[in-house]
Amino acid sequence: MKKFLKTTSIVLLTLSGLQSFAQQALKEALQGEWVKDEVTLKDGSPLYDLSVTGSSFVLDFRRDSLIVSLNGVNSVQRYRISDSVFSYRNDHYKITRLEKPILELQQVNQPSDVEPLRIKMIYKPIYDLSTTPEAYLAKNGDLVYVYQPDVVEPKFIHPTMSAMSKIFSDFKFPEYKKGGFVVRFVITTEGKMEGLRMVASSDPKYDNRLIDAVEKTKGHWLPATYQGEIVNCEVEFNFDLGFTKTSSEQVEAMNEAQMAEDYLAYGQYYFGEKNYKTSVYYIDKAIEKNPYFVEAYYLRAAAHVFRKDINSACKDYLQLKVLEQQKAADLYDKYCENYKPETIE
Repeated sequence: MKKFLKTTSIVLLTLSGLQSFAQQALKEALQGEWVKDEVTLKDGSPLYDLSVTGSSFVLDFRRDSLIVSLNGVNSVQRYRISDSVFSYRNDHYKITRLEKPILELQQVNQPSDVEPLRIKMIYKPIYDLSTTPEAYLAKNGDLVYVYQPDVVEPKFIHPTMSAMSKIFSDFKFPEYKKGGFVVRFVITTEGKMEGLRMVASSDPKYDNRLIDAVEKTKGHWLPATYQGEIVNCEVEFNFDLGFTKTSSEQVEAMNEAQMAEDYLAYGQYYFGEKNYKTSVYYIDKAIEKNPYFVEAYYLRAAAHVFRKDINSACKDYLQLKVLEQQKAADLYDKYCENYKPETIE
């Protein structure tokens, strides 16, 4: 019996050691910067949510720490890897592929009502090969690259704010006034700020206040990289504080998107109350405002099913198939065999 226990202990220790070695090898392979390339649903269906697909997302693995860059906010996080699941804060991703230059992640441990995402990322030194940023020689002979998002971009480290947000917060420009200010500076290879100056100003009496706000960010910058090398980077921030009018088309598009969200919220409420007719009424309006509103089509199809209107449900599933939603394609193939789409004569 003692011999059996001893042998079992040795086997367990060996397995534990092998697992630890594998996780360490995975951690080593992750080191460096990775830039978001593509985001889809777990099953590969495309997303039509611009707040997700249009977002900037970079992971910079630095041994025991991780810099997460999301839409200009760069925060330092601790991370861990266990059973090929990479975690930081409350975010968990299964590493489904890691073959440089490609890293593929799949969200796990999501709430049941949240559709998991699949994220494809590209190793930044390879990603950088796809573009040639503008550059110039400074008076001292140093090569300086001009800021380009996700390519040549120094990192302002702050848990919740981007550099522009922090500067604007400290600028304290009067809310009742309109103004326009452009400021420019260089973040060197040592992370130092040099050459800070105003480029344009609608009201010079506020210039020094803005310069002071920018200077408060000193000591919180990490230098930019390009093709794996640390580089100098010129940064320009344009603070357009109501000085330039937003186009009517932009305002209308924002209003339409918000109205679609509001109508869907009403539709979800009445769906929860089992008032499916009213739910469909509001979801119709949501889809009128946003014809690519995938979530709305799914909810309307479900409401049609509860109303025993299978043809209408199949019509929504067909539209979701057109939008390349794999789950809807499976449902359509399974339940809509006898459905005949409407044709225009």
